[in-house]
Amino acid sequence: MASSRPISIYRKIAITFIVLTLLLAAVVVYFSIVSVKIVIIPNKERTAANFLATVKDAKSQASPSGAVINGLVEKIFLSAEESFGALGKEVNSAEVVGTVTIYNKTNSDQPLIKTTRLLSPDDKLFRLKQTVRVPANGQLEKVEVYADQAAKEMAIAPTKFIIPGLNQTKQDLIYAESASPFEYRELGETLVSAEDLQKAKEILTKQLADKLQAMTAAPKYQNYDNVISKVNDNAIIFNTAAKLGDKVKEFRMSAATEAAIVAFNTNEVAELARQKVAESLPDDKQLESFDKNNFQYSVDKYDVNRGTADLKIEVAAQMVLKEGTEIIKADRLVGLNRQQLDDYLSSLREVAGYEVKFTPNWINKVPSLLDHIKVEVAK
Repeated sequence: MASSRPISIYRKIAITFIVLTLLLAAVVVYFSIVSVKIVIIPNKERTAANFLATVKDAKSQASPSGAVINGLVEKIFLSAEESFGALGKEVNSAEVVGTVTIYNKTNSDQPLIKTTRLLSPDDKLFRLKQTVRVPANGQLEKVEVYADQAAKEMAIAPTKFIIPGLNQTKQDLIYAESASPFEYRELGETLVSAEDLQKAKEILTKQLADKLQAMTAAPKYQNYDNVISKVNDNAIIFNTAAKLGDKVKEFRMSAATEAAIVAFNTNEVAELARQKVAESLPDDKQLESFDKNNFQYSVDKYDVNRGTADLKIEVAAQMVLKEGTEIIKADRLVGLNRQQLDDYLSSLREVAGYEVKFTPNWINKVPSLLDHIKVEVAK
């Protein structure tokens, strides 16, 4: 009996050792296989770039600096001429005029002489231009009236008028109503005003631009997919015999100028645009895409004698994070549960979406070992 007791103790010690060894091995295996893989779907961000490029005509001997695009730069001469009405006035007097309908609800015709008074509810006084006769139980439409005192405030909205020259009984049965606002007019001789001259210049300037635009449809430009026309508004020469204040009803004005048509192909611009956008991106971003058909072009300046034109080009594009860019530091994720991890990833501006895979799949907590946390950016 005495010899069996030590054996029992040794057996317990051995079993305990084995159990602890197995537990330790299990812990080691757990920590060696537990991991999390996070795949980031980067957000596409808008970006833009503006740059200048010189279009050089095939016949040009110039050697412009900077970005150069082969194309066509052509000089065009334009002219336009038209007659314009003079709308200015040398005001000598003014009037307020309008029309009313006069109602007669009595059994007798009612004559009303020229200058008969009509009074509005706010005591504005008007008069008939002509003598009229309003038929019994009838009405007379479009009777012309004018303001007793011509002033802008007399151009009143539609209203009802009494005829104060009639007795009180008749005033309720014979009255007038206007259907449209009265008009204030300034009277005097027509003359050429500064506004007339300016308006004529604006109309002729647009005509020149329209003519130039129509020319861009000519067959000789069909080898190019971009044709831009440019009128130098400051170089337009206007001619007219009319002078400010001339008392005429109409006048003629002509306009002439030199303009340019600039033609080029988009593919040449696209490669330059790609380089310019890439140069403007932050260090951690790369160009994702741009649409070469949505570039904005404008002629900044041109020299038709040298056969060159400077284009201002505006490019809109999309950028994404560069591959390999670290946007998430693994040490910030250690110990986060799934909800905390989702909240953190959703708060990042650069992240459009993400996928999270835990190994084993039944765990939901980021491991504490940094080399067991893997973050990738999806292509």
